[in-house]
Amino acid sequence: MDVKFEIENQECEGFVCGFKNVEDFRIAFRQKYKYIVAFHATNLSGEEVKSIRKEGLKIASKELLERKAIHRFIVNESVEKSREIEKDIKEWFATDDVCDNKFITKNEINFFILKSDLFEHYHYLLFGSESLLPLAVYLGKKHRKSFKQILVNSGLHYIIEVLIPIIKTDDEYIDSIYYFFNKNSDVPLVYNYNLPEEYVVKIEEVDRPFDRQNLILN
Repeated sequence: MDVKFEIENQECEGFVCGFKNVEDFRIAFRQKYKYIVAFHATNLSGEEVKSIRKEGLKIASKELLERKAIHRFIVNESVEKSREIEKDIKEWFATDDVCDNKFITKNEINFFILKSDLFEHYHYLLFGSESLLPLAVYLGKKHRKSFKQILVNSGLHYIIEVLIPIIKTDDEYIDSIYYFFNKNSDVPLVYNYNLPEEYVVKIEEVDRPFDRQNLILN
């Protein structure tokens, strides 16, 4: 039987709270469970939803982010303006400049194990990939329009429930489950592999989150 760990399940909570140190917990956790139920928040077009249902979730790569940027940011523009913006996007992705914070989620997919965390850290729902935010700021300054708002309007807002194979999960994210119950910390999970469609449990459309921190304007 494939045993799933669901952080809000009382039996799962009881299991975690039965350990007095993280090392013993980690060993027992890997022996007992096969999957972690986790959640990914994003902004998606209809085509992207269909793609996830068919192919699953893909790790962020330079090529994937560039395609997303062109798809999202070139909207209702003249041919000349579209070419100009596409040129700017391609130049942005031509180099990996850490100082510009260009690829902060490259080669990974970000999840939270506790679903409510996605509403607290709502920028994932609002904008989608946070790696496109620095580009939106750059394009906004250059072209004098809100590319952050374009990013928000580029799709609908979704929470994707998945099963994460524990065999491919790093220890630090398993440890974060222990610390959640013992130190009330967040429970993020960074996954460094593509996640096939059979591990996607549900794609749920949610309302656009209220921008209480004025992230669109700042």
